[in-house]
Amino acid sequence: LQPHLPEANTAVSPSRMWCSAQDVAATFAGLSLWLAAVRASGHLASASLTVAPTPAFVLTALSVSSSYIVYSLVWFNAAKFAAACQRAPLGLLGVDAVGVFQTLVLAFKLGQQLALLLWAAHAAGADASSPHAVVHALATLLASFCADPGRLAVAAVLMGAGQTLNFGIYAAIGRDGVYYGFKLGAPVPWCSGFPFNLGFRHPQYVGGTLSQYAVFLALSSPATCRAGLLPLLAWWSVNYAAMSWVEASFGDNDGSEEEEEAPPSRRKAADNNGPVFKGGALQAGGGAVLNGRSTVNMWGRCCLLSSAAEVGGGRGGRSPGV
Repeated sequence: LQPHLPEANTAVSPSRMWCSAQDVAATFAGLSLWLAAVRASGHLASASLTVAPTPAFVLTALSVSSSYIVYSLVWFNAAKFAAACQRAPLGLLGVDAVGVFQTLVLAFKLGQQLALLLWAAHAAGADASSPHAVVHALATLLASFCADPGRLAVAAVLMGAGQTLNFGIYAAIGRDGVYYGFKLGAPVPWCSGFPFNLGFRHPQYVGGTLSQYAVFLALSSPATCRAGLLPLLAWWSVNYAAMSWVEASFGDNDGSEEEEEAPPSRRKAADNNGPVFKGGALQAGGGAVLNGRSTVNMWGRCCLLSSAAEVGGGRGGRSPGV
């Protein structure tokens, strides 16, 4: 039997923005902290905003975008994806469509982070084909990071804030909410509590972005800044923003239909909804109806034993899987 997928609501209220003031403020604050820490370390003087697109840079940028391309394909083709998950090869990746999507997300996010680490090692002068050279270069970057109290403190704040939002998403809507369950036939309950009650439309995308800023801070050095660390960070942020726009603008089931009959309190929660699966650290926002998806930030899962996917919601908001 084909799973019943909720009908996407493509009518978006003109008064409802695809992101909230809280999304913008938190992201801008995180970026400002990142820039201040890099400037204080003296690395910003080496930064270049117009880097020649080397093959390594282009491949890393493509890797960054790969998971968001997968999110979009599933978002716009949920029924076909759910049907494909009932047979091999996708069916081998999970017991249901949500499980398959979760596996794909984790695989792509892991590849994303590995590509970033390889690029950083290459930028630091290592031969990317030599595992020993790559490990040595990364160890050198990490040692420099650990010896800089300022960067350590800012990274802790960014990662802590990001993972608080990510853990909050998982506690609120669970695996089904985070990995596009509402589009793949899984019931997703209403949720108007934390983190949807903070005014974020995409709390997990914001969480994934802040967590990724912490990772970039750890990889900062004169060499990586010259090679294009700042443009790469900007590209990552653009991908997060683009995916949150897609989820908020093209049928994210943000509660528009329920609002007509919902009481004022639930209606208000729905207004804050947005996709969160979007992650980045395990890589989208929301209030009353789990609207989007959850950002998956693999760095958060690998280093903090957290799952940070990106989606937003709450039946109140629905999410997928940054």
